[in-house]
Amino acid sequence: MEILAHRGVSAHYHENSIEAFEQALELNILGIECDLHQLEDDLVVFHDFQLNRLFNRSGFLSDLRLSELSEMPLSNAQAVPRLNDLLQLVKGKCVLNLEIKQLDDPALLIQQITPYLYQYEDASIVLSAFNHPLLKRLQAAVRNTRFSSRIKFGALIAHLPINLAQYAIDLQVDIAAINVEMLTKEFVEHAHMHNLDVWSYTVNTQKEILLLQDMGVDAVFSNDPALMQSYLAKSV
Repeated sequence: MEILAHRGVSAHYHENSIEAFEQALELNILGIECDLHQLEDDLVVFHDFQLNRLFNRSGFLSDLRLSELSEMPLSNAQAVPRLNDLLQLVKGKCVLNLEIKQLDDPALLIQQITPYLYQYEDASIVLSAFNHPLLKRLQAAVRNTRFSSRIKFGALIAHLPINLAQYAIDLQVDIAAINVEMLTKEFVEHAHMHNLDVWSYTVNTQKEILLLQDMGVDAVFSNDPALMQSYLAKSV
């Protein structure tokens, strides 16, 4: 079973910060997961749509200008990263799972990740979203590009559908990603029958990760990937 650092090593460092991503790169794990919003003509690494949880102020991220956001440090005194900051840090060393929260212009995303994939031959990217119509737009934008084989798609859900992984089959994605609390062995088996990987979020306990390992889940997102590695090592 593979592990991705959910918003970086967010159990111990500020989520979606360069510091949290740097710590993830020190681990022998599959990759890093982060969240992206389009703000003006750039992409910023930030989870929430609203500002209150991380900045203790009312309002929406989309109401800010890039210049305003750059003057709002996170609680660890670091700036909110932009996608290019993360790409320059990772340099193809691991899989990057970019969860798209808000994106008006798919071409903007393609423009930023294309030079990265060109520069680093081993680099690979997963584009995922709960917004399935947006996933279809992204698939169309990636189709027939030079690097389409190195970009995978993950369809996120927070519930257990009555027809199991059919939603991901219909979307023609590579990964069916589902809330750990909703996951069943039947879901995993159905996905695997149709050559889909199953990834699960957010896995932070020994009980959860060992159960998912027994189910045959392919990868998990965790806030504390080193701890999850230790649980898996003990189970061998």
